[in-house]
Amino acid sequence: MTASDDLARRAEEANLNGWPALRQVWFDGWLLRLSQGHTRRSNSVTPFSPGTRGLRDKIAYCEALYAAAGLPPIFRVPSIAEPRLDAALDALGYAGAEDESCVIYRDFRRRAPERVAAELGEARPGEAWLEAQARCTGNGAADRDAQRKILDALAVPAVFAAIRAADGRLASLAFGAVHDRMVCVNLVVTDPASRRQGLARRAVTAVLAWAHERAGAEAACLPVVAANAPAIALYRGLGFDTELYRYHYRRQPPP
Repeated sequence: MTASDDLARRAEEANLNGWPALRQVWFDGWLLRLSQGHTRRSNSVTPFSPGTRGLRDKIAYCEALYAAAGLPPIFRVPSIAEPRLDAALDALGYAGAEDESCVIYRDFRRRAPERVAAELGEARPGEAWLEAQARCTGNGAADRDAQRKILDALAVPAVFAAIRAADGRLASLAFGAVHDRMVCVNLVVTDPASRRQGLARRAVTAVLAWAHERAGAEAACLPVVAANAPAIALYRGLGFDTELYRYHYRRQPPP
């Protein structure tokens, strides 16, 4: 394994630990995650190592497990694992790749994060943060319930940052979770009425600074949809200048 492969796998661990599942099953090197259907990342199969069993048998096991849970089988396919999986899913009639995403990286040893003024909550989000997140994203009651449970399941150090708009409302949010000296940034959102004011930049910077100063993080990673040019431009401006790997989702068509 090369140094770049090792770094990508560390980021993948941070990615998975920073957005946990409510239930999970390990099967022959694959991680099957189930979380009431809230987000594909926490309700999909992630291959982590090749294992020893045949791909068809492993896929069939996953399909049966998700069917029993009342969830559609979805595979999250990283570029760093199981190079034959896409071809196997093609042969089984799975839909094409959804939302190719890239995991990008910033090394704090090259440039430490600066401090910015923000409201921070450690370990768990407060009610005001959760309410603002639901307002900014438009999540309904079911998604809010699942998200609360996922965040309650965090087992690594975490911080929840909020920036207020001029009218006093919480207008931009981000959270980060630290694993193996790397903070994974998630749930970056800004109220539509407060966009293009630099609030998201401040929220993410606050997360990075907390992770570096309070939790010993030496680097940061975050997943972003590859086609989301404005978000990528924001993160590039924040020092996320290295792409480590990509992933996409494959979904079984309904019968």
